[in-house]
Amino acid sequence: MDNDYKALMIGSLLHDIGKFIQRANKNPRSKSHEEFGYEYLKNKFEEGFLTNLRDKQKKLILDIVKEHHNDKIKRGLVGIVRLADWLSSGERESPKTYEEIYKDKDIEILNSNKQKLMSIFEILRINEEEYIDDVLTIYNNEITYKYELIPLKIHNEAIFASESSFHSEDNTYDSLLSGFDEELKKFSEPTFEELYQLIQKYMWCIPSVTLWKKGDKISGGIPDISLFDHSKTTCAIACCLYNLYKDGKLTDDDIEKLLKNNKKLWNKPIFSLIHGDISGIQNFIFTISSKYATKSLKGRSFYLDFLTEYLAKYICKELNLPIANILYYGGGHFYILSYLVDDNKINEFEKKINDTLYNMFKTKIYVTIGKYDVTPNNFKMENDENFAKIWRYVADVTLKKKFKKFSYKISEIFKPYGSEKEDKCKICNRDIELKKENENKEYFYLYEGNEKEIICKYCASFIMLTEILKNFEINKKDINKKIEFNKEFEIKHLKIKTKFSDIPAIKELIDKLGLDFNDNNYWLDTYYLPHDSGELIIPYKIWSIAFPLEKVEEDEGSKEYKIRDFDTLANLAYKRTGTNKIAILKMDVDYLGTIFTQGLGKEPTENNKKIKSRASISRMSTLSSMLTLFFTGYIPHLINTGKADTVKINGEPVRYKDYIYLVYSGGDDTLIVGSWDVVIDLAKRIRKDFSKFVCYNPDITLSAGIVLIDPKFEFKKAVNIAEEELETAKGYSIYEDDNMKIDKNTLSIFESPMNWYVEVYYNKEMWEKWKKLQEIGILPKRYEILLEFESLVENINENELEKMFENALISKDSKISRRLLHISQNVADRLNKVINKKNNGEIILNLPYYWRMLYYLYRNYKNNNKLDKNVKFIEDYLKSKVMGQIKSPKIKFSCNDLKVAAKIVELKTREGEKNA
Repeated sequence: MDNDYKALMIGSLLHDIGKFIQRANKNPRSKSHEEFGYEYLKNKFEEGFLTNLRDKQKKLILDIVKEHHNDKIKRGLVGIVRLADWLSSGERESPKTYEEIYKDKDIEILNSNKQKLMSIFEILRINEEEYIDDVLTIYNNEITYKYELIPLKIHNEAIFASESSFHSEDNTYDSLLSGFDEELKKFSEPTFEELYQLIQKYMWCIPSVTLWKKGDKISGGIPDISLFDHSKTTCAIACCLYNLYKDGKLTDDDIEKLLKNNKKLWNKPIFSLIHGDISGIQNFIFTISSKYATKSLKGRSFYLDFLTEYLAKYICKELNLPIANILYYGGGHFYILSYLVDDNKINEFEKKINDTLYNMFKTKIYVTIGKYDVTPNNFKMENDENFAKIWRYVADVTLKKKFKKFSYKISEIFKPYGSEKEDKCKICNRDIELKKENENKEYFYLYEGNEKEIICKYCASFIMLTEILKNFEINKKDINKKIEFNKEFEIKHLKIKTKFSDIPAIKELIDKLGLDFNDNNYWLDTYYLPHDSGELIIPYKIWSIAFPLEKVEEDEGSKEYKIRDFDTLANLAYKRTGTNKIAILKMDVDYLGTIFTQGLGKEPTENNKKIKSRASISRMSTLSSMLTLFFTGYIPHLINTGKADTVKINGEPVRYKDYIYLVYSGGDDTLIVGSWDVVIDLAKRIRKDFSKFVCYNPDITLSAGIVLIDPKFEFKKAVNIAEEELETAKGYSIYEDDNMKIDKNTLSIFESPMNWYVEVYYNKEMWEKWKKLQEIGILPKRYEILLEFESLVENINENELEKMFENALISKDSKISRRLLHISQNVADRLNKVINKKNNGEIILNLPYYWRMLYYLYRNYKNNNKLDKNVKFIEDYLKSKVMGQIKSPKIKFSCNDLKVAAKIVELKTREGEKNA
């Protein structure tokens, strides 16, 4: 990497640091943010910051920071960053200068500490008719959720936005800058990744735009893009331009013409968006014996997460691009912004990667890589073919290529391999050739008590990874908990010691692809993992790790921890409930593709001329960054620190981490295994927290599928059943007409889908926020229909029905038998047929189903000619459901909440059946 390139990388990443310094200053109007940034960095250089750089490099960095809004400079590195800054913002015209804003006496700059980052989720809408036009008016409204001015940490007080009235007055730009200054002192010679994380940690909560008022109107852009994401994408674009510039494919004249809006050059492709997609994830993770699942399951899922990041960094290294150019990775996908590359280069990457993986795993996994060429015009938000469209287009390219995976080596795939003399791996059934001398470590022995089983080196790799990750959980209370790639770890189940970098499935990647942990442009040899408090120590890795651990007494009196297996998790549930089951939860975001491609607005339509797309690359980066923080960061944090609401032992809530095995959580989905009652409780908690995380935006939802199984049931089949439950949830709709519908956003369990908002639980904060949104006219109209049913939802939902059933069974003066639970389950499906709605709107009442249930209640639970008070809730439930259907025939009120509540209580109260 040449000196100018390094200076450009750092300068473009820090180009807007002056906005941070300016807002912490008592007199922010005294000079431009460029001057604030220049003076700040100049002082830091004099104090010893970046001592590894030459004076010429420091001068280039200072020039970039000071001159990136200087309209007179249209060439060289400053010209490159000026253009990158413009493209990152996505505006049609270059950003306003200091002179245009601060020196206008009629302009009132908003108080610095009131300039907070509005959550990007506040303005997302997936229906064009509900597009929010006047966003800045909403920003100034007290109900708008904004982030506190505090360093990034994996904790709800940081990454969950809230109304400003709940913010601490102690959290200011000044206090944030003080923390940044203190941490900066620790890094006299930071790597690019350490500097990148410093910017992320302290500028994630700072809006990239400056807001001002002229008269009564607020101006300055929409403050929903973080300064970190704007700086990251500016750096990514600048690095692409520099590579073209260095190779002579972009000249100073070209840069000048682009900055002057030359139409021809603005429509010429000079970038490529690269997309990688890993196929075969389900089979790769879950094709294992249930007996050994807990020993290697997390290692398998972690390996795919690691592989996704590793391959993204490998491609960046090959293209001479920094980690800032990785726009997103997670869930088996990665997106990289590159300078223009041809198809042959992409195909070379794909072939080399898949040849490596084929030698390791045969056809189990495949990485498809596609690219779509991008023009400078595609970065402009109002362009019909904006960056959101490009995001979708490249995914379509990759999808088409997936149908041809392994096409280049068909003949090799169909060649026979293995022999009858070979042994089999006891976990994955892979052929193993036994040799007296196992020098290349082709196989290992797995020790379980007095027994040992032969396993292949790859299954051994996943056991090694699981054991190493388990050690991090054991040391969770250590604020300095870290992963050291070159440190030896003891793997007791294999009776070996190994380094992370020597694990066979990782070492082969390094040997074949050439990117190792000593290349500090892409990997450091040590990372800190988030503490239970959520604190992040640089350099950090946010990995989704959570195991149910228990202590095991050793002969010497020392203690070690082991991961609770599925039998243990089921048995613990059995001791509480009498039901010996585990549960699998599969959950993901609804309409994610639509959220990315349309949620930020699209081109104007005949129905809505006011639509103005806000889909800039920096806004999309902010959106993906926040979703990653929730799934990769917050869900594991919740499991490791949270307690159940409904599962207790001796009156004390149980800890999630004692009963939950987090298989994976990243991208936009999660898969969790654990004691069945705790999994159900956790699913509801995740859904409630996600609602708050997305500011109760009704358009951004999660669906979930849960299946309860015997702990010895084949795990892969069980996951498939959970997937089927999730698909049932995705297909569920509670409202639909010719113009709009309310669907997905559903929990499905026992093949019974229930809408989270109106059938599973009542979330008071959500309903209050909706009513406030309605008052200012920005609640999507289809959800206004639900507001009139708030009182019904508050009193009747699956959560409340569970409590009522439990109270009926335990009440001292009650004669209620468990038969009521069985009857309620059996009649729930019939009760769904009480009201039949025809296409013409006509309603037909099938009252016999209704009367039969009432007859059963009065016949069996009558007391002094009145219905027993402990089952009166069922009569009230039936009447409310029927009246709700009649009142709003377009709303589908099922009785699945009654069925599910009765079933769960039945499973929870089998104490008398334990010895049956």
